[in-house]
Amino acid sequence: MTVLGAVLLGGFPVACDGGGSEPSEDGGVSIPDAGASELTVTVLGTGQATLEGEVWTYQLLRLEEAGKAPAYAQWFPPRSPGAWPVMVLTRPYDGIAWTGEAVDERWAARPNGLYLDDSEPNFDGGAHYIAYSQSTPETVASEALLYLRHDFGVLAIFGRFYAGGSIQNDRDDMHAGMRFLTQAEGVDRERIGIVGGSWGGFEALYAAADAPAEVRPKVGVALYPLSDFEHQVNYLDVTVPARVSDPAVRFNYETFFEPYSRRIFATTGGRPNAPGADYRRWTAAHVASTLEVPFLVVHEDRDALVPYEQTQALVAAAGSRVTPLYVLHGTPADWNTSPLNHGPLVETYAGAITPIYLGHLLTALASPTQHVIVPYLQAHLRTWLQDVRDLKRQGLDMEAAAPRLHTLTDARVLMVEVSAGRVVSGAALMAEEVNAVWGTPYTATTIRDALGVGLPP
Repeated sequence: MTVLGAVLLGGFPVACDGGGSEPSEDGGVSIPDAGASELTVTVLGTGQATLEGEVWTYQLLRLEEAGKAPAYAQWFPPRSPGAWPVMVLTRPYDGIAWTGEAVDERWAARPNGLYLDDSEPNFDGGAHYIAYSQSTPETVASEALLYLRHDFGVLAIFGRFYAGGSIQNDRDDMHAGMRFLTQAEGVDRERIGIVGGSWGGFEALYAAADAPAEVRPKVGVALYPLSDFEHQVNYLDVTVPARVSDPAVRFNYETFFEPYSRRIFATTGGRPNAPGADYRRWTAAHVASTLEVPFLVVHEDRDALVPYEQTQALVAAAGSRVTPLYVLHGTPADWNTSPLNHGPLVETYAGAITPIYLGHLLTALASPTQHVIVPYLQAHLRTWLQDVRDLKRQGLDMEAAAPRLHTLTDARVLMVEVSAGRVVSGAALMAEEVNAVWGTPYTATTIRDALGVGLPP
C-alpha cells in the first residue's frame, strides 16, 4: 500500500532547541511563557525517518511545566527555509518506549494486545482491560507523511493512556505541546492546525481551547470527540441502561468504559451527583466559552462510545465556531445489536470522510499558490453521496455535505485515488461524482458555484 493509502485507511493522522535558547545544566531548555510557569524542553533523541525515498528529521521531546507530570512529543521541524504551517496530532494511545520512564519500559516489553489497566493509580485489581500498541518514531512519521509532504512541520503529542493518569493530565500534556510551538523554529504561528479522533478528539478540542494566544490553531478537526465529561458519565449511567436490555451487552459497556471512568473521576472527584464532584471545566459549555478556534466535527448518529448528542450540544453552545458533519442512517438503531464502536458508517465511508477533513485542514493551512494533495477512495465517495442523496429525499437535512464538497473544489486541490492511483483536480472529481449521483450537468468550471449554493435539488 502507498503511504497515502496508509494515511487514508490507517486512522487519524495524527525541534529545535527552543528557539535558540541556551541549554540548562540538565540538558533542558528554558522557554519563557508570559503568565505561566516555565516550560523546560529536553531533547531525548533525534533521528531520521526515510519514507518513499525521502528523509525527514525528527526530535523526541520531554516537555515539563512546573508542578505537572512530564509530557512527551515527537517533533518534525519544517525542512524548508522560512516559516511553515504546523499540524498538531493528538496521540492518546500510542505506546512509546523512549521516555526513560519505568512505566513505558514495562509496557514496551509487552507485545501489542489487551492487558489489565494496572498502571492506573486507582486500579482496583478488577478485570479491566485496555489495548496497548507500541508506535515507533517511524510509525508516527508514516502517519504524518501527508502533512510532511506539504512541507508542514508536524508535532505529535502523546497522551500515554496506558500509563495511567487522569483527564487533567491529558489536558496538561496537550498544553505543554502547544506551548512548545511558541518558540519552535520555522513555524508560521498563524497557520497551525490540530486534529484528533475520539479520546484524541477531546484532546484536540481542549488543547485548542487552552492554547497560548500566539499559537492558537487556525483550524481544527475532531472526529467523534468526547467533549462533555458530565454528559458522558450520565450517558453510561442513565442512557445505556435505558436503551440496552441485553445483560451481556450492558456488561460489555461497563467493562470497556471502566478505565475511562476512573480517569475522569480522578480529576472530577466522582460521578456528577457525588459530594464534592466538580465538572465545571469539563463540559460542552466550558469548551464553548473558551474555544476560539473554528472546528469541523464529524460524528455518526450510531456512535455507541461517544453519543453524537454531545456534538449537538457543543454546536448549540459554540455556534459558528463548531461546524458539524453528521453521518446519519435515517432509521433507529437497535442498541442491543449495535457494535461497541463509533458507528459502522464512519468505516464504510472512510475513503470519503478522510478526504473531507484532510481537504478542510490542508486548504486552510496551505499557501495560496501551493498544490494540496488529498487521497480518497472512489467507491466510498460514491456510496456516501448516494446515501446523502437518498436521506435528503427522505426529508433529512443533509445540506452540511455541500460546503464540505465545496472545499474540495478549491483550485489548489488534486485528488489521488488510493486504489487506482488516478490523479484528478478536486473540481473535476466533484463534478463527476455529483453528476453521477444526481444526474446533473456540472463541469469542473461550474461545480464550485453550484455547491456554494447547496446540494442539487
